[in-house]
Amino acid sequence: MAARAPVVSDYINRSSTVYDHIVLLSIDTLRSDCIGRNPLKLWPSKYPNLRAPDTSVLDELVDQGAFFANCVSAAPYTSASHASILNGKWPLRHGVFEFFNRKLTGDTLFTRAQRAGYRTILKSDFPLILGPTLGFDRGIDEFIVESDSAYLDALGQSERSVSLAHFGGVHVPYGFHNLHYGGDAYRNKLAELEQQIGAAGSLPKDQLFETLRDEEDMQYLMRYKRIIQELWKAGRAEDIFGLYLGGIEHFLRHRFTAFIDQLKRRLEGKRWLIVLFGDHGEEYDEHSFGHFNSVAEGVLRVPLLFIGADVAPAIHTERVRTVDILPTILDLNGDKHIRRLAVDGISLASTVRERTAYASRCGYAQAYVADTARFVKFQQRMMANGKKQGHLPHLLFKEAVWEGEHKLSRTVADFEQYLGGMAPIEPVNRLERFNAAQMPLAVSEGQIQQRLADMLVQYNTIRQ
Repeated sequence: MAARAPVVSDYINRSSTVYDHIVLLSIDTLRSDCIGRNPLKLWPSKYPNLRAPDTSVLDELVDQGAFFANCVSAAPYTSASHASILNGKWPLRHGVFEFFNRKLTGDTLFTRAQRAGYRTILKSDFPLILGPTLGFDRGIDEFIVESDSAYLDALGQSERSVSLAHFGGVHVPYGFHNLHYGGDAYRNKLAELEQQIGAAGSLPKDQLFETLRDEEDMQYLMRYKRIIQELWKAGRAEDIFGLYLGGIEHFLRHRFTAFIDQLKRRLEGKRWLIVLFGDHGEEYDEHSFGHFNSVAEGVLRVPLLFIGADVAPAIHTERVRTVDILPTILDLNGDKHIRRLAVDGISLASTVRERTAYASRCGYAQAYVADTARFVKFQQRMMANGKKQGHLPHLLFKEAVWEGEHKLSRTVADFEQYLGGMAPIEPVNRLERFNAAQMPLAVSEGQIQQRLADMLVQYNTIRQ
């Protein structure tokens, strides 16, 4: 019998170079249940009158890959969430647990890739929080601000690369990001909203921004934020969420679809792995204003999708964590040191390749907040001086732990939405049990609540 010719899968755990290109795609603020193919829906029962966005470009990608519909993020904001994705550790262990303070420490996907001879590329739509200020440029050969075309060119010029393309288009202003990408659609939508709500008489309380903008662009962002503020004050959370859903559809249709088409052309003839994920979601209710102050399930349950050679297409609904992304990528790429990897995440490679069943994993998330007025002044000084100076005080506001079919959320500080000061309080607990559809339902089970509370106490001891 003739000897079988070797195939690439024979070398999965023997070669340090399986993929020519490892491409991470981060869609900031994308809830997992907003993807049409996701069978685990949360928002429609809350807002049954709203229309689901057309997510056909994502649905087609889900059909091609291993989709984890129930992945929980380690934090409800961009900085800490991405740090855990790239580092594989809980935020308290890598240092970026606050919204905007410490720099990322320790090895990341990029520092490892750079040592292995890959060219590393980071394209960030939010360079002020996902960039050099917080140490996200470590291990990066080429840092690109907002330009999808520049990212694709850099990828096309690389023989071997590990890259992250971050998109802010689903974030406020929903669907548009800025005037460059939003254009007349952004202008027209804001005019329509101001006709309904009224023109701005003053700036919104939230004057923070994540990227550099010219004067006109900044004015548009502040006007859009004021619309959100006024709708919130009027108790119109459903209208805000409708804007969010519409923004998802607009971003996917007018920006992301073309990007994916061009990305596929750049990767033709290469061995590649695409990892698509969200960093956090979005929610508006008595517990949440957007995302940064929330540990709600709709904020922390994000999409996770692996596509590429040796990936077995399937939809997996048991819980995983964003800290599992790094070890999974390294395992899929044949990293020979995977067994000695000192991270909190656990590889999902056998599930990605072979659809191996797994048990729901335990997860943690925390939301640290800073006084909004003080934060605005801190950012203004940073922009005036050209660099971040000093320390911005933060306070732990909320935290959550998942174990099996339960989730415990705790509020441990007083913080008036996004408008006021803050102070510690006696913890306010909320215990939930997930039903068969992974919908969280409030329950009262004292022993379980105490065990999960003890887990959170233990988790807080690992802080750097």
